[in-house]
Amino acid sequence: MRRPCPPRGPRGFSLIEVLVAVLVSAVGFSAVFALQIRTMQGNISAREQSAAMVLAESAFETLRTETYRWRVETPPAGLLSVSRNVWHTASPNGPVDQAGLPLEAGGVLGSQLARQRFCVHYWLENMAGTFSNMLNVRIRIIWPRSPQDTGNLADICTEGGASAFRENLPENIALWNSLVLPGALRMRD
Repeated sequence: MRRPCPPRGPRGFSLIEVLVAVLVSAVGFSAVFALQIRTMQGNISAREQSAAMVLAESAFETLRTETYRWRVETPPAGLLSVSRNVWHTASPNGPVDQAGLPLEAGGVLGSQLARQRFCVHYWLENMAGTFSNMLNVRIRIIWPRSPQDTGNLADICTEGGASAFRENLPENIALWNSLVLPGALRMRD
């Protein structure tokens, strides 16, 4: 007569099963972490584009305000009294933050964050014919692609940097983000 087998206790996991489970979990977690990093980078990019658009609209409104004082013979001093068909700077004192404020030496004005640095350029062109009392306007906002590379931004914010930016376009595309807001301004009759 045979003896009955004793009941078996609970079995554990083998070492290979544990290693496979750890490997699958590690791959899954690394994918989730990569997704989180991309999401944060996308949010930063969206915030910068939004800030650039607000800054461009603010610069356009500044130009619109100056057109109210404009007369055909003599444009008012300020942003409108420049040569046409050339890029000019609207931030001659260097980079500005998202509110258009420069960072002063004492740190009173402007954002302390290096990422929130922008250059504001503008282009004016006289329209002809029926639209001879209007200006074709372009506002260009430039900011660095990399948070560590803000060093040359001050050079781009100068009057010479505004006109030279397009000449070095291939290398500038790799280093800088830009946004251009087109519009038209009407002289007040």
